[in-house]
Amino acid sequence: PFTNDFPHADIYKMLTPDLLHQIIKGIFKDHLVTWIGKYLKITHGEAEANQILDDIDQRIAAVLLYPNLWHFPEGQRFKQWTADDSKALMKVYLPAIKGHVPLGMVHAV
Repeated sequence: PFTNDFPHADIYKMLTPDLLHQIIKGIFKDHLVTWIGKYLKITHGEAEANQILDDIDQRIAAVLLYPNLWHFPEGQRFKQWTADDSKALMKVYLPAIKGHVPLGMVHAV
């Protein structure tokens, strides 16, 4: 590789994690939100899980306007998520799922 001629260049130290895609999108949206949705569907069935997800959306939409908290009038079910959307949703997601999933899952999140 090109780093052979650079004695102080370690390719493994040069590669840094992509905060947006690996942490914010990967862990929160693609893993946690999907995990909660799958858990609800497996545990309660499709119809009841959709009702619970609707309630979670209503809880997210009901968050009052407050500095540094975004308002999501449609809840979590929007198609295009940005990094800012994900970071803002992280702040209100935990209280929104409480009571719908076991306490151990809430603690894991």
